[in-house]
Amino acid sequence: MSNAYLILCHLPPLHIRTLALRHPNAHYYLHYDARAPLIKLDSLKNLPNVHILRHRIAVNWGGFSMIEATLALFQAALSNKNNQYFHLISGDCVPLVSPEQLAEQCAMQPENTIWLHSENTPHLRYRTRFNAPHADTTWQRHFIGKILTRSLKIADKILPSKEICLSGSQWFSANRAALQLLFNESLGDATAYFEKKLVPDEHFFQYIVAQNIDKFHHINQNKRLIRFADAAANHPDFLTLDDLWAAQREGAWFARKVSAEHIARFLQYEPDV
Repeated sequence: MSNAYLILCHLPPLHIRTLALRHPNAHYYLHYDARAPLIKLDSLKNLPNVHILRHRIAVNWGGFSMIEATLALFQAALSNKNNQYFHLISGDCVPLVSPEQLAEQCAMQPENTIWLHSENTPHLRYRTRFNAPHADTTWQRHFIGKILTRSLKIADKILPSKEICLSGSQWFSANRAALQLLFNESLGDATAYFEKKLVPDEHFFQYIVAQNIDKFHHINQNKRLIRFADAAANHPDFLTLDDLWAAQREGAWFARKVSAEHIARFLQYEPDV
């Protein structure tokens, strides 16, 4: 049974060539940001198991465009009936185990399994509670956008609410039945609700799984090492080679964020990955 790696990137993940050549039965689907020059992916274009999406979306940080790009990857990967296990990763993720090991571990779980981190985060409730005029725009990271975001935080503290805010990493794995269900549910009310929310990529799929919890076998662990310097950090720390091997020993499937140089060296040292 085949693994499908769904890759969101804005810089060329050239290590995918190494992986695709090593594992011809695995499939690699790339959404390359519409603002990035496609010519930089030329080294990947002639590989039969690498699929570069033709429809590319200009992704804004923390915007619903990230969800749209992710759903495009879902659709492309699901179109191949041989794909059974799906892994959403970024261009600076590195796998820590082989596709065969992944398939073996995934096959041990029921067919509707999703490995997705989700937790109640009241301090982020302003994101899922209010529509934001600057959501999914370049203003979100500018001074005016930060003021608007701050006003939503204040409003959430002033106005009482019992609303639950689920959040977690946007990077997850799922088997075919779970991803198909997630994709189907994404096309409905969830899209309308989250289109103008802030940073929906950290809430959207958690929301869908919670709303359909009786249909998913939800494992609240995404099997990834992602480390942040502190709770307020917007971007994860870069990991060292020692971090990768430690995560591998602890059973992680992927690690993020890893420099291109460290990815190349790790894959050189780990020829079976």
